[in-house]
Amino acid sequence: MNDILALSEQIQSELSVDIRHSPYPNKNDRLSSAKKFRNEKEDSYAVSNDFILINSLSQFKINMKTHQASQFISLGNYIKATEIMSVEHSAIVLVENLSVMANLNLINLSYLNSEIDLGQALWLYRGDVKPQQTTSGSYQFFRQFKKEIPLICFSDLDPKGIEIALTSHADFWLTAKNANEVDMTLLGIEQEWYKQKSSINYLLNLANDDKEKQQWQHSFEILKHHKKTLKQEHMLKHNLELTLLKIN
Repeated sequence: MNDILALSEQIQSELSVDIRHSPYPNKNDRLSSAKKFRNEKEDSYAVSNDFILINSLSQFKINMKTHQASQFISLGNYIKATEIMSVEHSAIVLVENLSVMANLNLINLSYLNSEIDLGQALWLYRGDVKPQQTTSGSYQFFRQFKKEIPLICFSDLDPKGIEIALTSHADFWLTAKNANEVDMTLLGIEQEWYKQKSSINYLLNLANDDKEKQQWQHSFEILKHHKKTLKQEHMLKHNLELTLLKIN
């Protein structure tokens, strides 16, 4: 039983497919099922599987056309992924937490020393394990532009966040410039570190296999020292300086 759970976790980590819950890939969209079944949900997958949530700090540059982003605070636009054939942004940034999507303007990019202008990036919500916000479509969309455009993962500063970045196929990890910020004074008791044993073990094994120390390992060493974590929301609210670490 433990081997089955370990295998399912590995598949979900590497392929973003939860074999215990994700629908069988040959199922149809609901409109196709409605042509044949009285119950449109019969032999169909969730409507959200076809859609991704994207946002921008200024404009959407997709399919060789430019569209203005909403002037109102919003999570972004839900778009049918298969209709996006090309992306003309400076990069695609995969975002772990939904609240970040509505607060892109709070991300401290002013001191980011990089040739990639993230002010012109396309921001993509990763989704989560809930069926209505499945991650599979986002990851498929993200990875299809590998080698065409810089791929960046913006995740929490915790073991799970590092694991997400490393397995996303991103080229860079966007994270706090000073990982010691995890030790900032905050109310409450640290709990997240102790809930992430699986991710901690994954990173420990990966670090042991690497002949040369990677940039992300420095952040992980600091996390291990403090046994604390920091969410994306903390980075935004405390206006932390960010950096891009090469991971692939």
